Amino acid sequence: MKLLVIQGSPRGAHGNTEVLVQAFIQGAREAGADIMEPVYLKEKDIKHCIGCFSCWTRTPGVCVHHDDMPGLLLKVREADMLVLATPLYYYTVSGFMKDFLDRTLPLSQPFLEVEGDCCGHPPRYTSGLWNLVVISNCGFPEQAHFSGLKETFRVMLHGDKSELKGMICCAGGELLKVKELRDGLAWYLDAVKKAGAEVVKEGKVSEGTSAVLDRPLMEDHNLYASLANEHWRSLGVKLQEVDAQGAPDEQGAPEGKPLPPPGKVETMGDLVAAMAAAFNPKAAGSLKAAVQFVVTDEKPGEYYLVIESGRCSAWQGKHQKPSATVTTPAPVWLGIYRGETNGATAFLSGKYKVAGDVGLLMKFNALFPHAPR
Repeated sequence: MKLLVIQGSPRGAHGNTEVLVQAFIQGAREAGADIMEPVYLKEKDIKHCIGCFSCWTRTPGVCVHHDDMPGLLLKVREADMLVLATPLYYYTVSGFMKDFLDRTLPLSQPFLEVEGDCCGHPPRYTSGLWNLVVISNCGFPEQAHFSGLKETFRVMLHGDKSELKGMICCAGGELLKVKELRDGLAWYLDAVKKAGAEVVKEGKVSEGTSAVLDRPLMEDHNLYASLANEHWRSLGVKLQEVDAQGAPDEQGAPEGKPLPPPGKVETMGDLVAAMAAAFNPKAAGSLKAAVQFVVTDEKPGEYYLVIESGRCSAWQGKHQKPSATVTTPAPVWLGIYRGETNGATAFLSGKYKVAGDVGLLMKFNALFPHAPR
């Protein structure tokens, strides 16, 4: 089987879509596919279709534009399986991919054929009939955002001359490039690789593999939004809003019992105190925050850290208005502290939960260099 990938990301080989493409290609190659040289549309000169229909009338099968598209159409005709890979832009394909699809018009004839309950155009050639796999990713965490993209290809390939062999739509694809989350999300790329092998061996992606690929990378959408928002804040982007009174959002003063530095770290209370002792003020800068820990299997079970003016203090009790709240069994965070548990994997698998400013936890490596990671 000759397999051709058409990659429509403006970021080319450096985008999130490419992570999925490479996993799929690996699976297909190991299953025996002949992988043709991938096409990165960002590197090609493809002009917009102008709707003149010359490729149907004056010069059948030949477009009026003189660019890279004729050569790409020859590649498409050589391939047994076509993989279209695109990020989701405004709920559909990227601009590069849309231009490519528009310019495949010379592969069709203008006549109409009734195929099932819809009309379509007959192909111009017996080669190049589209056995197609679609790969996409988006920055939203829900599958629902792909509904328009999915419907586009289902309608486009509604006849019996071409067939959709699989769709890999990865919601929240940005997570796949986060180093700290890599181990916890390996299951998804393993499924993409399996899909590549199935297309070669079985002619399509199986229902079981498709079901795995439709699973969200992160179940908690509020948590995903917090992570995404922290990314933009780290780039200096600010949300343009004020509260109802137009006044700053005050955290409130600490109310509780100070935790002394521990001799040993045996309880979650010891660990919170150890974090304060390990605090790195240079990493904090002007940070002002409070992190509440709710420990579900330890009494009294409520501890918090206050970071302000380059200092960090540890308290037993409940903060009035924490910036972030971590809810966890004690063994989970103690395991992270001792290096027995991967913090990111435990987080993704739901062993502990975070509410509020998740970005604070992403700074823990720098803020507490000898504390949990």
